Amino acid sequence: MRDFNHIRIVSYGRNDLAAGAFKDRCLYILEEGPHFQIATINDAIEAHQLKLTFETVPELFGDAEGIDIANTASALFANACRYTRETLASSGILEVYEKTEIQYDTQFWGLVHACGAEKLISGEEISELLSRHVECLARVLENDKLVKSFDVEIGKSLIENPYYSAELLIHEYATESRGQSTIHLPKCLSQGDFDSIMAAYLDDQRANPNCMKALFNWPSGSTKCRFSPSPDVKVRAKRAHDETMDALFRQGTGLKYGAGVQIDPEQIACKGVKAEGLTLTYSFSETWLGKYTDHASVMNNCRYLLDVVDRSGLMAAPAHSHEESTLLATLGSHVLGEYRANVISSMRETLANVEVVAYAHFLESRGARLEDALEWAYNVYFAEEYSISGFTLALPSRGASWLDKCKSIGPEIERAVKSYSVYSRMGKIDGDYFPYESFKSFGDLNALSEKKYAIGGTCFERWGFFLFSDQCMLTYRRGHDDHARCFFDLITKATVAIDDYDAAYAKALQQLADRQLVSICEETGALSPTPRSICLKAVWDNGAIALGGCGDGDLALIDGLVSDEMLSYCGKLFAPDEAAYLDYMFNDASFPNSQGLRNRYDHAHSPIADPDAEGIRSDYYRMLTLLVAITLKINDELSAATGRGHLENFVDWPYYDESVLEFAKKMTTKRHETIGGTAPK
Repeated sequence: MRDFNHIRIVSYGRNDLAAGAFKDRCLYILEEGPHFQIATINDAIEAHQLKLTFETVPELFGDAEGIDIANTASALFANACRYTRETLASSGILEVYEKTEIQYDTQFWGLVHACGAEKLISGEEISELLSRHVECLARVLENDKLVKSFDVEIGKSLIENPYYSAELLIHEYATESRGQSTIHLPKCLSQGDFDSIMAAYLDDQRANPNCMKALFNWPSGSTKCRFSPSPDVKVRAKRAHDETMDALFRQGTGLKYGAGVQIDPEQIACKGVKAEGLTLTYSFSETWLGKYTDHASVMNNCRYLLDVVDRSGLMAAPAHSHEESTLLATLGSHVLGEYRANVISSMRETLANVEVVAYAHFLESRGARLEDALEWAYNVYFAEEYSISGFTLALPSRGASWLDKCKSIGPEIERAVKSYSVYSRMGKIDGDYFPYESFKSFGDLNALSEKKYAIGGTCFERWGFFLFSDQCMLTYRRGHDDHARCFFDLITKATVAIDDYDAAYAKALQQLADRQLVSICEETGALSPTPRSICLKAVWDNGAIALGGCGDGDLALIDGLVSDEMLSYCGKLFAPDEAAYLDYMFNDASFPNSQGLRNRYDHAHSPIADPDAEGIRSDYYRMLTLLVAITLKINDELSAATGRGHLENFVDWPYYDESVLEFAKKMTTKRHETIGGTAPK
């Protein structure tokens, strides 16, 4: 291909910030009109790009005088089509393509299609082109006419170029990084051909681990591809992925983080914390935990000490869509429809899990069991405290193998959930309905209140972008080097005035002020957050606000945001992020990369050489952590609905160790240091 020519017109579409980048060049060619000669294929493509620019952004030419833009652009395009058809007929597509300037490698195919030149290309020509320029394969597959005309030739090219074609098919059908145009597969391509392409790709040393991951997590229910990888391809992809990642991290590549738990015999306060680098260790008082091992105290410790649910009642482990930076979120390929965990959520999940493991081990060392406390909650407490009979739980015995424990706990989790589901629908638990109670998703479980959570509404993302996104230009004010994470962070931590911004941002700032999302001081022009924006920030960070702990003022504030469609009410037992996480961990159906812990032990998922293997033990404690979270959520809901079950007897005992306050102070200081210099000590 020819060198890049930055002068030539490229049509970007009306929604692109570069839509008007070639206005001057467009006007120059329009003024030339009939005198503009179509002498090369690049001239022809440019004429087509001019026509597209006029059609998509007509207001760009509003100040053009004395030019019949529509007729001139159409005449130039007609000349371009004539030249293209004549040149393809005389020279062939390979020669014409190789004379195309590099910035027009995609636009060339748009012109071929626009002027109906597909019929001037022969099968021999398309084969020769694809053998010399395999990069054209994607553009050819986007043209349905070419695919229908040259089915066999294109299919052969796909098979003969497995590295290129495999990544093309994977990115198109199995990942979220799909192209804007849809590709069409040749009808001659078979399932065997598809598998041979993928197998050859896995044999290539250049194979990408992200593509390997997509192969063994292929999204069978949400892709338009008529093929899916065979079991052989999936197994090979999983092994190749694991080997590649092991080799990568053996070289010291990657980010290491950790979460730990210590039960400290010398610590008096219930809870402490220590951070070393990216490793967070929570410490718990052995004196406190050892003194109160009755079932009620164990469950209260799970609720108020362990990081399984937070103080408001939201689960800690679920990932939230906005907690990663935009850059990190866009790195790599992501399987279509996958559960998107991230470093932050993985650390919270790990912390919750290791806390449950440590507490379970501690209780067993004192002759008690966490499982016994959970059974007591269902079998005794719910009936005595809430007058609800029918909740039952039977967890595995102490001496059972880890395999038997895993086989047992999954159905018991489902039993607990079904019991709640029947109760939420009927107001009582009738066992005769259990066989007919379907359970497909945790998101199907209704709360006992229609307004349990506030979550994002239809306008949430729009206004959240201005306030909280690291991509919003309001984060960057003229003449300052703030290093703020978002506009909300900036106006919260630094003194910011409306005059710090150019006039181009005045409209956006005024819109935020009109909706009471930003306060503008009449005297100084200083900007500051409002209670409404603070409320939206909580949903942006946590996915939801649990309304049970909100006062009347907060509820009125949220109601106003719901009226403005920035928030909406959710009447489910689990907030959307919680339900997605539980589905990901428990079931197979919701996500292609699901952990599927229940199904793993309900079916013959794999041969078992050792029923007490470490991996099986780990799976049991992960399910036990899920059960703790589900139990706490059900208890909170029953307590809110009945007005019972609140803490009554308080012990005069320090809750937080000084280390927690020091850690919070350290984190706050770090946040201040990123904006406007170092915070005062």
